[in-house]
Amino acid sequence: MNQATATLPGNLLRILAAHSSQSEAARQLAGESVDAMRNAGLWRLLVPKRAGGDQRDFREAASLIGACSRHCSAAGWVLMVSAAHDWIIGGFPEAAQDDVWRHGPDGVTPGSLAPSGVLTPVNGGFKISGRWSFNSGAAHGEWFLLGNVERSSGKPRLFHVVVPRADLTLDDNWRTIGLRGTGSVDATAQDAFVPEHRAMDSGLLLGGRGEWARRHDSRLYRIPIIPGLAVYLAAAAGGIAEGAFDAALELITSQTDRYTGTKKLERPGMHMRLAEARGELACASSLVADTLDLLLRTAGQDDSPALRAQAKFQAAYAVELFRRAVDRLMAATGARSAFDDSALQRAFRDLTMAAKHEMINFDTSAQAYGRTLVGLDTRGFPL
Repeated sequence: MNQATATLPGNLLRILAAHSSQSEAARQLAGESVDAMRNAGLWRLLVPKRAGGDQRDFREAASLIGACSRHCSAAGWVLMVSAAHDWIIGGFPEAAQDDVWRHGPDGVTPGSLAPSGVLTPVNGGFKISGRWSFNSGAAHGEWFLLGNVERSSGKPRLFHVVVPRADLTLDDNWRTIGLRGTGSVDATAQDAFVPEHRAMDSGLLLGGRGEWARRHDSRLYRIPIIPGLAVYLAAAAGGIAEGAFDAALELITSQTDRYTGTKKLERPGMHMRLAEARGELACASSLVADTLDLLLRTAGQDDSPALRAQAKFQAAYAVELFRRAVDRLMAATGARSAFDDSALQRAFRDLTMAAKHEMINFDTSAQAYGRTLVGLDTRGFPL
C-alpha cells in the first residue's frame, strides 16, 4: 500500500471501485462516490485555509488523486479537476473566494479553462456569453471556473471568471471513447452577469503572480498554474495506468491457453511485456515526482520560463509513458481484455482520452522545452 492509499479511509476506495461501472453507465460520477469523497474531505484538498479548506501539500494532493484514479478513473479525474480549480480560485480576490466557499469548502468545482466565452465590460463588472466544453463533474458543481476573451479595447485580453451553476445551462453531450463517468458536459451562458471581483486577468492568475495568490501563508498558490495542471493530469493518468496493470495481472493469472492447456502466465513473451510495462510505469512515476519538486522551486526564487517548460514537458512525457505501458498491456493480454466488462479495456479507453488533454499536448510541450535546451525563448507557448 502506498502512502496516499494509507491516508484514505479504509472503505473509500472500495466505494469508488464498486460504483465505477455505475458512473460509466450514467456518464457522470455516481452520487455515492461524490458523498464518500466528501466524507473523506477530498473535495477540500486545495481549498485555502482562510475559506475553511485543508490547503494540503501539493505533492500529497497529487498522490491522493492518483490513489483514487487507480480504483475509479472518473472519481480520480473529477477530483483532479475540482482540486485544481480550487487551487486556481485561491488566486482570486478574497471576495470571490468568499462567494465560492460561503457554504463550506466541500463542493465540487467544475469548469473549463480554455477561453471559449466572450466577456464584455458593463457597469459593476462584466457579462459573459459562450459555450465551454469539458466541465468534468458538472452535475455535482455549484460554482464553475471559466475562461473568456475580452475584445472591447481592440487587443484581445484573457480573463477567468467564477460563475454560479444557476447562471449556466448544461448540455448533456458527453459521449466519448473514455472517461465517460466524468460527466464532462458543455456549459452555456447568455449575457450572464459577473461582478468585477469574480474576474481575474488570466496572465496574472495562471502565472501565480497575482496579489491574492501571495496573501496566503503558503507557497502553494504561487506555483504556476499551467505546468501545475499538467502534473496533476499526469498524477491522474498514473493512477489509471496502475489500475490497468492490476487488471492485466488478474487476467493473466486467471487464464489458460485453450490450445495448449498451459497457463498464460508461463509465457516468456508475457513476462517481457509485463517487465517493459512495469519499467515504463516506474520511469513515468519518477518523472512525476521530479516534476512536483521542480514546481515547488518555481514557487520560490528559482522561477523561469525554462524551468516551467521543463516541468510541463516532463508531465506530458510521463503521460505518454503511462499510455504506452497500457497499450503494451492490452497487446499482451489477448482478446479477453477487449470486452466491455474488462477493467483493462476501460483503463485503456480512459487513458486514451486523458492523453488528449491540451494541457499535456506532447508536441507543443516538447517544442517549448526543446527550444530552451538550445538557448531559445519559448516563443509564446503558454507556461
